[in-house]
Amino acid sequence: MYISRRSFIKGALSVGVAAVASTAFYIKNKSPEEVATMIDKATEGNADVLVVGGGIAGIFAAIRAVRNGANVTLVDKGSVGRSGQTPFANGFRVFDEDNGDDRETWVKDWNTVTGGIHHSGYLDNFMDYSKDIYEELESWGATDVGFGAVLRAKVQAEGVEIIERTMLTTLLEQNGQVAGAVGFKLDSEEAVVIKASAVILCTGAGAFKPNGFQVRSLTSDGDAMAYRIGGQISGKEYVDTHFTGSVNPAYCWGNWEDKWETGMMKESGGPEVNGGGLDLTMYHAAHAMSGEQSDLPGEQSDNRRGPEGASEGGEMERGPGGGGAPGSGEGTQIGGASAGLGVHKCEGLFPADDKCGTNIKGLFAAGDSLSSMLAGAKYVGVNGTSLAASATQGALAGETAAEFIQSNEALEIAEDTITSIKEEMFKPRELTEGFDPAWVADMLRFNTIPYYALYIKKADRLQAALDNVVYLKEKYGNMMVASDAHELRLVHETRNMLLNAEMKLRASLYRTESRGNHYREDFPEQNDTDWLAWVVIEKDADGSMKLSKVAANS
Repeated sequence: MYISRRSFIKGALSVGVAAVASTAFYIKNKSPEEVATMIDKATEGNADVLVVGGGIAGIFAAIRAVRNGANVTLVDKGSVGRSGQTPFANGFRVFDEDNGDDRETWVKDWNTVTGGIHHSGYLDNFMDYSKDIYEELESWGATDVGFGAVLRAKVQAEGVEIIERTMLTTLLEQNGQVAGAVGFKLDSEEAVVIKASAVILCTGAGAFKPNGFQVRSLTSDGDAMAYRIGGQISGKEYVDTHFTGSVNPAYCWGNWEDKWETGMMKESGGPEVNGGGLDLTMYHAAHAMSGEQSDLPGEQSDNRRGPEGASEGGEMERGPGGGGAPGSGEGTQIGGASAGLGVHKCEGLFPADDKCGTNIKGLFAAGDSLSSMLAGAKYVGVNGTSLAASATQGALAGETAAEFIQSNEALEIAEDTITSIKEEMFKPRELTEGFDPAWVADMLRFNTIPYYALYIKKADRLQAALDNVVYLKEKYGNMMVASDAHELRLVHETRNMLLNAEMKLRASLYRTESRGNHYREDFPEQNDTDWLAWVVIEKDADGSMKLSKVAANS
């Protein structure tokens, strides 16, 4: 049989690449450890209210719960006051009637900019709380540069127990009621079990650990924990579009480093009806360069903006957490930097009421963990809105949880159940060989970061990406290995990211219209007749992912 030189080289190259790939993703555990020995090392605690996440939402949730008579424990994967996107906040929007703000005007303008899809009760909460909370922050000295340390000290001074560098992986639940959470310490590999009458998730948004944007600690942990015990999730079809520069694109500080120099500035006034915001212009431009025609969504067709992140006047739009004017990055702006991240206040647990409650009894959520849809389907670019909303919702959740525990005692969870959870949590430490979580995360990003997957969407491409993500989840999800606590964290974060990706792709397929930062190339117009609604995701009785439509403001 004749084999051409070109075919031979091509074949040899394929074999070589496959060999390198196989050694890269299938690995031996460098230090497997028996799960039984790890379970014996455990920290156990009891609280009336467990707050998960130490950003601005978690801080106010913990403080308000304590002030209303609750015994509170706050657990953070990193450091309280420096968690998630909170360190990058530099604006706090305040509703102030003494400054000329009018409630009726705010309600009207927010209804306009959100396209009718938002929970009006959370706008009321924003207007009720924002002024008092900002004045409280000022009284603490927490509006100056370096506010993270001040916030942490205040939480401690209020009597909240703080547990840091601890990743919670599983919510304790019985008969539809939450009862605490289980996790592990990142430094000592001790199991951590916190039993509680109420849990408030303030775990922030979630992304796919992209380069170019500082959200690599945000991996949808709260959404994943809630979903696995039956929690309802919403807002997953809407995508964040923060950018990076084409020169040194992984340098995440390039566009945002000035945030460390401003502190938490007070911002006044409501949204402009035709205000800016981070839209999909850049991705449409990339799609056009590929030779395919793609119009902007119908609601924006007469209002095309310039480069992503620019308002009509050319001013750079606001960054995360309420943000401020970012510094200029090197090169042109390119997308994908925040891949997997949802629009502020869009995605998270679906509210069962206007007091941060969910469909799970005793489980509350606030900030970017709650799908309050305060700003609608596209973040409106009103400086300080996200930060203020996180703080106000955190305060509300803390007060509501403290009220809840007055008439609801903590459930008793069987020790056998807790032991089984710990065994499953530590299993990647026991496997002698398996798959590298970093490689699985890379495969996830390869499928979801391209602009034609989650930004400019079409059914066939969404389905192809979904098939790959589901394969990754089912094939590798339970076969990732961890040689230490850091790698164990990566395993659980990767599982959560895979679940987040599946939710995003399924929700994007389900919503057959374009709205805000959800754009369907095959359904380019906004359809209020059929889709003035939320897409709600939950775990079905057979374990599959169930999607349904809930009418807006129903």
